[in-house]
Amino acid sequence: MDTTAIIMMVLFLLVIWGGLALSIRHFVTHPDVIDEPRAVTARDT
Repeated sequence: MDTTAIIMMVLFLLVIWGGLALSIRHFVTHPDVIDEPRAVTARDT
């Protein structure tokens, strides 16, 4: 592979994995809050 291709590959791998890491970090620090009441199922009755 050409040097330019390797640099671009590493750069975009960092962008993809970095975005994944940032989104996981954001989800851990700001979890989804569900305020809806729990649905009643047949097992609950």
